[in-house]
This record gives sequence, structure tokens and C-alpha cells, in this order.
Amino acid sequence: MRRVMLTGLWSVAILAMTAVPGGSTLAADGESGSATPDPGVSVVAVDPSAPIDPTDPDSAQDPAVTTSPTPAPPTPACTPTTALVDPDATPEAVCLAATLDEWQASGRYGLGQQINASSSSYLEPVTTLAPDRPAVVGFDLSELDLGETYGFDLPPLESLLQLSADGVVLTASWHTANPKSGLDSGDRRWQSIHELLDPTGTRAARSFWADYDAKLDLFRRLQTGDDGAYAPAAVIFRPLHEANGTWFWWAQGTDPADYRALYAALQQRAWDAGVHNIVWAWSPNAVTNDYISDPADLRPERVDIGGIDSYEAMANRGEQDQQLNITGLAEIAGTVPRVAVTEAGPHGSITGGWDPTVIARTAVQQNLKPVYVMLWFDDGDGTDGYTGKKQIGSLRGGRSWLSQCPQGVCSL
Repeated sequence: MRRVMLTGLWSVAILAMTAVPGGSTLAADGESGSATPDPGVSVVAVDPSAPIDPTDPDSAQDPAVTTSPTPAPPTPACTPTTALVDPDATPEAVCLAATLDEWQASGRYGLGQQINASSSSYLEPVTTLAPDRPAVVGFDLSELDLGETYGFDLPPLESLLQLSADGVVLTASWHTANPKSGLDSGDRRWQSIHELLDPTGTRAARSFWADYDAKLDLFRRLQTGDDGAYAPAAVIFRPLHEANGTWFWWAQGTDPADYRALYAALQQRAWDAGVHNIVWAWSPNAVTNDYISDPADLRPERVDIGGIDSYEAMANRGEQDQQLNITGLAEIAGTVPRVAVTEAGPHGSITGGWDPTVIARTAVQQNLKPVYVMLWFDDGDGTDGYTGKKQIGSLRGGRSWLSQCPQGVCSL
């Protein structure tokens, strides 16, 4: 039996490819699947302080390899251009903000890639880009929560901590279930956000806040480096995103004042729980249709980053027709210390012909300096007009684009 002991971002990639978890999992396209582990490979973490049993041929450590995980050095002192809204932010959160500010000041941005932490192949959108890598990796809290229960040989939270230790910026969304029905985030039959402002009130409120507390536990594990197993990590968090659209239960149909109050309550509950590794972001949808409202009234009182989500529909036009509508981002930029294109790409791309470099070009044309741009993961075949090719490695020119960006940081 072979033992593999590796560290670092690309050892994570190797581990993911050599030790595939078994059992039924939620695949990236939402369908269940299974994988069979290699019976000839066992991935173990070896304690370097443990005594060696001379009678056990597998107990001897190979001096040519390194044990895993290896915590990174202590976080240095950093000074962001604009202080974070959390006065008790961890050093890691402060340094994350300082990194973003340095990118912005030097006319650069981080190229981001979303992963699906509930899929057994969750790292593939990142590892298939080797030897290059993105500067930013995104994940969803609900998918991460699920992924932690699936028994993957390489749990997703550990991978995120390793990515952070390797210098990758982490960012999280939260597609939380409708707290009234328990169905997914797209169930809009209940939208009484006002109820949630009393955490002990209705059953829906209690359900919502219990769910959020579970997600704060994930942030806490990242904040502590999983109780010291890794270096502590900070996360850009953008809850209640795309609230000016019509597709989530927290979206249109609610009082903007209630929305702002709920966002503030999420912040306060995190701080009261001792979670201070969050850089707080807010990202409405680009105003690309008349059913998407102006997001101005929804802007939270205290926010570190303001962004925009925008997807271009491929229906009724060729994928070579490149454009990206980020209407609304310029207005947001005047009210927040940092801006980002928090999600962007094509809807309904079957061939992957959409050129992702249009994202940064569009921002530059509008005199904007996003601190990062984020591409989603491939989520279907595109025939429904919504899913399709979305990730860096699947889109035309994506790999070439990344190869020109040292450590995933590109020049505007």
C-alpha cells in the first residue's frame, strides 16, 4: 500500500486526483454520482513527532517528503487603505483587505474561479488550470456545509484552508434555503424578510438563524485554521446577493429597509459569536432587464466591497458576439471603498466560445478598477439557455488569459 504525504496547492490537486472519495455525492450539475477509490493508494497525514515502530515497514517516514498540513508563518501586520467595517477584524481579514487595496492601487485585479464544494470533483475547476492558478477561489456556504458531510478523502474546508495558506483569496456566497418551506433559494412563495428581524419569533425566523449559526461555525473553523491544523483564513462574504432580481426568496418584493436591517443583523450576529475573519461584501445584479430594479436602496450601511453579478445570455446570438452589461457598478463604486465583478460569464454557452477577457475590458471602458472578477463553474450542457460552459478553463481564451497573470493577478 502506497502512502502519499504532500503539501501545498498542487499537492492538493494531486491528492484530489489520486484519492477520489467513494459513495454517492452531489455532482456539479446537480446529479448524483459515485466514485471508486483506488485500492492501491492511501492518503495519510503522518505525525512527525510520533515514534517509529521498527517492526512496521510503513511507519518509517521518507525524509524526502513533507508531512501535511504545514501551517503558514504568522500573518504579518497590514494596513489597508480603508479600514474594515468590523473594528475587531482578525489580522488575516485586515491583510486580505490590504492585498485587495494593493491590487487596486497598482491597476491589477485577481482572477477568480468558483468551485462547487458539494461535488466530489470540487477542485477540478482550479486544478485543471495547473501549472497556473487563480488568485481568488469562490465557494458557497450551503455547498460547503453539504460537502463536509460527504466523507470526501480530502474535505473541502481543509482544501480551502490550504488554498488560503498558499496565498489564494477566498470568497463565499450563501444560497440559503427558503426558511419557511425548506426548499431551495429559488422558492419565492414566502418572502417575509421582516419576520427574520426577530430571531426568536416565527418558526421561519428560528430556522433561518439556526442555519446561519451553522454557517458561522464554518467561518469559525476557517478563522482558527481548524483549531490550529492550518494557518487561519479570512473570507470575503457576500450574503443575500442579487437581491434586486426576481429569482431568490430574499429578492424583490421585500422592503429595502428590512433588507438592510437583515444584512446588518447578519454582521452583528457574526461579531457577537466571535467571528471576525469576514470581509463584508454586497453584490446586486447588473440592471440588464426591466424586471431587475435599481439596487441603490438596498445598499447596506456598512460594507467593505460592493460588486455586481452579470451573465450574458447566448440565446438568439452567436457566442462570438462578445459583450458584458455591468450597468449599476459605476454607481456602486462611488459609495464603497472597493469594487469587484463578483460573478460574470455566459448563460447558455454550449461550445464555450464566449471570451471571458471581455469582463475586465468592460470595466476599464467604464473607468472602473475591480479588485477581482469571478467566473462560475460549468453547470450543465447549456441547452436550457441558463447552464453551460462558465469556468476559466472551459471558455475561449480562458487559459491563455490566466497564463498572462502571475499567481492569478492580472493587469487592467
